[in-house]
Amino acid sequence: MERDLRSSQTVGPKEDLRPPRVSVRAILLGLIYVFFVALITPYNDYYIRNTFLIGNHFPIGPFFLFSVTILLCNGLLWRWRPGWALRPAELMTLWVMMTVASTVPSSGYLRYHLFMLTAPHYFATPENDWENLLLPYLPDWLIVTDPYAVRTFYEGVGRDGVIPWRVWIRPILIWSGYAGLIWFSLFCLAAILRKQWSERERFQFPLVKLPVEMVEAPKPGRAWNRFFHDPRMWAGFAVPVVIHTLGGLHAHFPSVPHLPMYFYPDRYLTARPWYALRSVVIFIYPSVVGFTYLLSLDVSLSFWLFYVLYKVQSVLLVVFGSNVSGWTLANRQEMGAYLALVAYVLWLARPHLKTVFLAAIGRRQVSDQNEPLPYSAAFWGLTLGTLAMALFWHLAGMSFWLALSLHLLFYIMCIVLSWMVTDGGFLFLLAIFRPSDYLIIPLGTARFSNRDLVLLAYEKTFMFDLREFVMPHYLNGFKAAESVGVSPRRWGVPTALALAISLLGAYIGGLWVWYTKGGLNLAYWYAPEPFDRAARQILSQTRTNWQEVGFIGIGASVMTFLIAMRMRFIWWRIHPLGYAMTTSWAPYTVWFSFFLGWLFKGLILKAGGFRSYRAFRPFFLGVVVGEAIMAGIWVIVGLFTGVAYRIMPG
Repeated sequence: MERDLRSSQTVGPKEDLRPPRVSVRAILLGLIYVFFVALITPYNDYYIRNTFLIGNHFPIGPFFLFSVTILLCNGLLWRWRPGWALRPAELMTLWVMMTVASTVPSSGYLRYHLFMLTAPHYFATPENDWENLLLPYLPDWLIVTDPYAVRTFYEGVGRDGVIPWRVWIRPILIWSGYAGLIWFSLFCLAAILRKQWSERERFQFPLVKLPVEMVEAPKPGRAWNRFFHDPRMWAGFAVPVVIHTLGGLHAHFPSVPHLPMYFYPDRYLTARPWYALRSVVIFIYPSVVGFTYLLSLDVSLSFWLFYVLYKVQSVLLVVFGSNVSGWTLANRQEMGAYLALVAYVLWLARPHLKTVFLAAIGRRQVSDQNEPLPYSAAFWGLTLGTLAMALFWHLAGMSFWLALSLHLLFYIMCIVLSWMVTDGGFLFLLAIFRPSDYLIIPLGTARFSNRDLVLLAYEKTFMFDLREFVMPHYLNGFKAAESVGVSPRRWGVPTALALAISLLGAYIGGLWVWYTKGGLNLAYWYAPEPFDRAARQILSQTRTNWQEVGFIGIGASVMTFLIAMRMRFIWWRIHPLGYAMTTSWAPYTVWFSFFLGWLFKGLILKAGGFRSYRAFRPFFLGVVVGEAIMAGIWVIVGLFTGVAYRIMPG
């Protein structure tokens, strides 16, 4: 069996035998790291378009700082001043603070947020008639209306211009309050699910395993622990170093040869019915291959297999002359799969959820001292936080029932995606539909007011691109706390501080980049998209889309079948998680890397069994560390040269 995560509590020198704690110095160092990453992320990710510092649920920027701290700074301290070295609990504090805060300057908040506050006025033209269709339904306190602030946000202030910081104070404070409600509510939801997923269902938490290996204290007199003294790790480390040294040099000096890690077969897929396979890419991400090696074969198989089946389904639709696109059919099936998965999660957790509820209303005494929050605080915090968020949108003009339903549907998506990250190990994922789609498809837009449809555009800020949303980081953080012997309750204050400091850094860095470089130079995604969507919904009102409702039903039925087969038959090797994610950017980019990780692990297990798997494990973990280090190095180079070299998925 694999070494239990708790084994990382092993310490080196005798004087280290003291209770693990979350120290003040670790929190202060974490806040410095968090602010730095949040400050430079907008420039690196959205202007240079380099490898995203934060582009998935194993963010490269935080991991690079984490690795450098352990390998260089802490390594020197362990060798020469062991009393000053950061202990495992302190290092894990850094990691948890950085990963939780990584949601802020990325797609979890800032990436779309600033555009959403300025796009309605800037992109309003006589042709689209937004002045009559949209603007009357947007309260001034929700967005930025100052003409100079809006224009220069997209066109830049120029050399002699001034960034209108004062204009942004009110919307920043208002939206930060709403963001805080979302983060607090998801913290409460994660706290409620922690025991069920970690202790009763024994989720694997694959993304926690590498940090746990790295924070273990070294033996007396050594700079590094046994993980870094393993030659197999350094052999794996060398693979991405060679690949990305050549690749980075090629990006800066095109005459330097490189090893291509991506292939585009679309040019061969032009004839009927094969054009339905487009668009297809084959990306090889060594770090994704390395992480996939840690997953069960069932999970990794399901990820790439269902993506291939989605493409086969698209071809069959063309063969039979259907007017339905393969994407629409598969995407609506995903929506149904989410509903079935959440029903399954709640059914499995029903005894635990009953205990939480009874504890919250004072009908049962429970031992929850080691939980992130007391069950009563978690339950009532989630309840009141959800009502407060619904009230926020009601004050903006949205129907209260719609606002409340929207957040409850958002929780469904959060639970499923968190399951995929914490148990499935899917470091890169997102859902390509919105919570409101669960309402608009069966009810039609005609049942909603124009104001409701306009305000629904703001789903894109928090609820659409969930590749870095915060709930999986909370759950991984709780598991990380267990691994170093710290109560998860001790993470509450550090993570709240990290989110607050990250907000400050992200707003400063983001507004500086947008106003000095001009938002039009950053808009490689279409800024007016959610408002164009709202305008179309107002102009072309719809009724119930029975066809797509049927597709949702098919998805729920297939997922129910997959769950039932997995529960009843040991020989059934297809995991249901893969079926719930086929049409988004995530499987499109990393499906082939998952296939390679599944293939390597399968061949190794077949050839030498579990002993061989254990023998190769340090190699594949070294691949992850090596690619992360190289990504960080080329990010630093790119900050000075302005040349982008993309490594990690994002």
